[in-house]
Amino acid sequence: MSKGGYERWSEIRALLRLAGPMVLSQTAFVLMGLVDTAMSGHAGAREQAVVGLGVALWIPVFIGLMNVVQAVSPFVARHYGAGDHPAIVRDTREAMWLGLWTSLVPLAALPFVPGLLRAFGIEAELAEKTAFFLEGIGCGLPAALVFRALAFYSASVDRPKPIMTIAFAGLGINAFFNWVLIYGHFGAPALGGAGCGWATAIGMWCSLVAMGLWTAFALGYAPFRWWRGGWSWPNWEGQKRLLRLGLPMGGAGLAEVAAFTGIAVLIGRFGPVQIAAHQVALNVASLLFMLPAGIGAALAIRVGQSLGAGDPARARRLAWTGVAAGLAIGVLMMGPVLAGRHAITALYSSDPAVRELAASLLVLAALWQVFDATQACMMGALRGYHVTLLPMLLMLGAFWLVGIPLGAWLGYDGGMFGHPMGVFGFWIGLLVGLALVSCGLALTLRTVADVASSRCKKEA
Repeated sequence: MSKGGYERWSEIRALLRLAGPMVLSQTAFVLMGLVDTAMSGHAGAREQAVVGLGVALWIPVFIGLMNVVQAVSPFVARHYGAGDHPAIVRDTREAMWLGLWTSLVPLAALPFVPGLLRAFGIEAELAEKTAFFLEGIGCGLPAALVFRALAFYSASVDRPKPIMTIAFAGLGINAFFNWVLIYGHFGAPALGGAGCGWATAIGMWCSLVAMGLWTAFALGYAPFRWWRGGWSWPNWEGQKRLLRLGLPMGGAGLAEVAAFTGIAVLIGRFGPVQIAAHQVALNVASLLFMLPAGIGAALAIRVGQSLGAGDPARARRLAWTGVAAGLAIGVLMMGPVLAGRHAITALYSSDPAVRELAASLLVLAALWQVFDATQACMMGALRGYHVTLLPMLLMLGAFWLVGIPLGAWLGYDGGMFGHPMGVFGFWIGLLVGLALVSCGLALTLRTVADVASSRCKKEA
């Protein structure tokens, strides 16, 4: 093997060592949605529709805020690469405060949820149950975002394994309380699909307690424990530094995820079966997405560490190696999804109509994994370079100026097909949006990496 080939293989192994636990921790998060969807589905299509609508509203908000908090990761990664331990402590603490206060913002919107859903043609009873689901989620959101701040800090100092362990423990807690609250065991009220929201909140708080104790006392964090230096209130300059990088990250995440999950609201007029089938297929696609998403998060860290160490050539090599890995993953996932789509959907629902429709949607999901996997890796690499504004604009344009309007045209009117396509039309719009995003991010990453390398050569 040539020297260049050996270096690339070494970088891939290092990237996968970091990405592996992150992939599994994010998989646990998506499996939580799978458990919610499956357990509520066996309580009936209506209860599954409650979860589908609730997820459509809370996941975009959570992903958007989580991406804002994730701004700590590129900063801590650079500090770690440069050996600046006090800066790691400072920015981690600021990220914890950021997660806490931003979690309170969505709570102000909860009273308006039933009216919003009714405005989209959702029946009143379904709207009220969905609002109750979201009230439970709102109680757990502060814990979830502070947990994420600590998780990004831990991964950025090359300690991702605790995140994985705690995430799967939280998954078990969520499943147990789903069983209790959906069906009314141990004397608890039978809340149906709405019980999933309250079970998720309990899991969120348990996960935060575990992560806080681990990072506060485990030996590996001794040089840069987040509580070092004693108590301190948030610093406005520190908050602004995180927000300048994090707000576009949150905007990009919100633009993408809202486009995917918001379809549950847009197709509400087509009834519970289409809502439930969309949720099943989307959950499967989200589960598959965790592998490239984990690699993207690891790329942001590895690229940031290389830049912090003053090695932009290595950062560029890492970035494109990760993108190639993402592309390969997307291609390899197509076959299993297409072959096993009927068996997969049978795990989610006992309703034959929901299962058949969801299996058909997975054909489109298999196609878009190629674009989704590569864009996730390119997005992560760009975050390592602290480039977040242009990716956000690309996401907004591709999904909300092209993908969603195209989906609405095909879904409601039929477009060139001559008859309304329902949920299929919206999924075709998403596929087109993903393709556009992938092309735009590829051009952006090439330019950013070239500029960083050229600047380093001039300074040398």
